Amino acid sequence: MKIIKNTSLFETKKLNSLFCLVHKQLAKYEGRLPHWKSLKIQVMDKVQGRHASGCAYVGEVINNRPDMWLSLNKETSLERIAQLFGHELMHSYGYRHSQFRRNPLEQHHIDEINRKFKQQDFLKLKAFTIKQSRKPRFIRDWELRTMDLVAQYSWLTVYVKQGYESEMEIEVFDDRLDFEHFYDHWLYTYTDMTTSWYKAYNLAQKLIKGDIQKELTENWTVGLNAEWEEE
Repeated sequence: MKIIKNTSLFETKKLNSLFCLVHKQLAKYEGRLPHWKSLKIQVMDKVQGRHASGCAYVGEVINNRPDMWLSLNKETSLERIAQLFGHELMHSYGYRHSQFRRNPLEQHHIDEINRKFKQQDFLKLKAFTIKQSRKPRFIRDWELRTMDLVAQYSWLTVYVKQGYESEMEIEVFDDRLDFEHFYDHWLYTYTDMTTSWYKAYNLAQKLIKGDIQKELTENWTVGLNAEWEEE
């Protein structure tokens, strides 16, 4: 495992140690991740909101892109970081959302983490300095634009799988909704058609506006996923 890029306010070495421990904890149940040595992670700073978020490919990545993206606010607790990494690691094992708990770590795992690490040791020095605001730079990369949206909205999740008629398909979800009732419609109407990061970005924008939720649920405030909650 390697953190190939870290623009968050957390120390890379500390995150590396934490991720290794979480993998060790999950490996007792799932076995060692077959591609653990080649796992590539990109960590980003979450500039808006207090929620951490992430996304990952399902299974092993066959290109040079990161296997996993994590977006962390400097207020994110070690427990939240550990559970988030554990969640995305389960995708790397090959599991989809319906096949595992959202927070895969047990309480005794969290207790072990809290014994080994302290929150204040993880933050970089610049986390304690006040930066002047600056104009956002224009990003032309649609994948990065999509990851920026994931970083802004805690309920928005994205993960990539191998396509049947294309090189890849990108699933974009609103975790606040229970998609089990219309998953086939979602799969064939949206996921099978989302074969590029440009399309994924546009689909995410539609979810943010609420157009699709209203279309599929009539009143999208009805049908909320009971397992989803703000943290």
